[in-house]
Amino acid sequence: MAARKPECGYTISDVTDLILKNPALAASWLRQADGYMQSINQNPTTFILPREHVFLTPLIEVYAHNLEGFVQYILGVRDSIEHKSEAWERVQALYRKIMGRYVQQVRRERADRAIAKAEELYGHTNFHTRLQWMANLEHAWAQRRLEYLAVYRDKTENGRLGVEEQAEILSVFWEIIDTEIYNGEVPPWN
Repeated sequence: MAARKPECGYTISDVTDLILKNPALAASWLRQADGYMQSINQNPTTFILPREHVFLTPLIEVYAHNLEGFVQYILGVRDSIEHKSEAWERVQALYRKIMGRYVQQVRRERADRAIAKAEELYGHTNFHTRLQWMANLEHAWAQRRLEYLAVYRDKTENGRLGVEEQAEILSVFWEIIDTEIYNGEVPPWN
């Protein structure tokens, strides 16, 4: 099945090709697409894409509700640009910014799931107790995360983990935490 061409006449491949052929503009275009996606998510009924950026339509359509996918897309663009060039540095800075936002989104979603599971198991509680409970739980997770990483660091010759290796290890760690939440392995309210 061929990729559907949106009304603008571009496909996601067309947009990617255009971005990669213009690396000096890559970070700017990706930042603009990110801004448009945020606008759509905040108020989809009043959003109007400026005509000069209509070529970004496929990118916006694919990733407006998929921040994780957009982070991976930016990473792919970054890795396709000459390493450590000025364009690479700008895309890297944007990647770090949007990745930080994605991490916070995932953190909030995980906290919401943990709170929902605690309410299911222990009943409702007041706002301040819930806030303190979540702070304590996140602190416990942070301690466990550090210990989990230390086990893997200790297995290396130099006591260090590469960025990608650490990301993979942390992905497994957070899957463990998500499973614990799903299974109801959350502490009672304080």
